Amino acid sequence: MSQKARVISESWFAANGYCLACDSDEIIRSKANTRFTDFHCLQCSHEYELKTFSRRPTRTLVDGAYRTLMLKISQGTAPTILMLERNEQWCVTRLSALHAAFLTPSVIEKRRPLAITAKRAGWTGCNIRLDRISPDAEIDIIESRRLILKADVRRKFSQFQTLVRIPAMERGWTNLVLKVLRESGLKQFTLNDIYSRKKHFSAVYPNNRHLEAKIRQQLQVLRDVGLVRFDGNGKYTLDHISC
Repeated sequence: MSQKARVISESWFAANGYCLACDSDEIIRSKANTRFTDFHCLQCSHEYELKTFSRRPTRTLVDGAYRTLMLKISQGTAPTILMLERNEQWCVTRLSALHAAFLTPSVIEKRRPLAITAKRAGWTGCNIRLDRISPDAEIDIIESRRLILKADVRRKFSQFQTLVRIPAMERGWTNLVLKVLRESGLKQFTLNDIYSRKKHFSAVYPNNRHLEAKIRQQLQVLRDVGLVRFDGNGKYTLDHISC
């Protein structure tokens, strides 16, 4: 069934997909067995990996080889993850994109190596921990069977393109600060509001002794991408999540 789902979903996306990273309305299938890449854009070279579900996972997304994905992340060539949900009649009910900028080492979980009795003994896969990623990373393309305007999808996607140029470890901090802010439920906040949640940062970066400085640094990054506004007098406003 999984192979059937892959064939059907890839054929559908080949016919209906488009590039989110540029204005090209055509993306092509990558060569067979290309790791972590099912489609790519000839115009801008952005890569996509397509996942298909009857029910999308909320916590863990199983993926391929751990070392390969970690290498692509460090090189800034990680793919955007396309998550396609379908019903029993194979009708697409939702399609969303997990922006490549949010794939960082802190959200990749190493799985146990395959047993020595396995055909690929020692091979080590990975999981993408969706529960560690800010909801901003997921951009709807189809929602409740409704097609989102291309211009709106590309606008949201382009908002995070500048993050790809930031080293992966730094982007991990950006994602974490944004996730903590979203979970706080605060639209307006102060530095003390976010400092009071230090335990969330210490859990991910236990050896960092300069948490407050890193938080302030990442607020500037989030300001530059238009998600945080500096209001003065130590006050900030967090932008809402747009479609």
